[in-house]
Amino acid sequence: MERPFPYSDSGKRYHTLDYHLRSKFHSKVFKVSLNAGFTCPNRDGSKGFGGCTYCSAEGSGDFAGDPSSSILDQFCSVRDMLLKKWPDALYIPYFQAYTNTYAPVEELERKYREALSCEGIDGLAIATRPDCMGDDVVELLDRLNKETYLWVEFGLQTSNEETARLINRGYVNSVYISAMKKLKDRNIETVTHIILGLPGET
Repeated sequence: MERPFPYSDSGKRYHTLDYHLRSKFHSKVFKVSLNAGFTCPNRDGSKGFGGCTYCSAEGSGDFAGDPSSSILDQFCSVRDMLLKKWPDALYIPYFQAYTNTYAPVEELERKYREALSCEGIDGLAIATRPDCMGDDVVELLDRLNKETYLWVEFGLQTSNEETARLINRGYVNSVYISAMKKLKDRNIETVTHIILGLPGET
């Protein structure tokens, strides 16, 4: 089949994560959504209350596991369900719900390593905010990146500062740029979430 775009084999005009992962692992790869029981500085009063306007009540982890279960149990439960449809796929734990670098670094490492202990793991994905990237967190991510395939996801959503205030994002663009530089300097891969068509944007 002819590919009209160089970084997609599904007709997308952009470099899809699906294409990127299949190019790396030579297999279909699924992220298994986890809820590690963290909260968010834009919910607990540290930066604000109520969260970003685009974030759900479940911290954008509506399809993640049950936070009352262990990381291992969550992963196995969701993976086993997906295996029924895609038995030959690979599965990567995805810390999705809320802000997954917003806790003491000892707790973060314990939960990340529990996820990495799951059988058949080929990497780790962590969703977080760029204003929750202290030096101790970055050092932990740097160590993990040397042990496994790691990427970090930031919810930028918009580069327009006025829109960012409208959606109650809770940080300015320079915070995102600084966090990205910290990770780039350590060769840690990143994914940036963008929402197209926010109010007032073309």
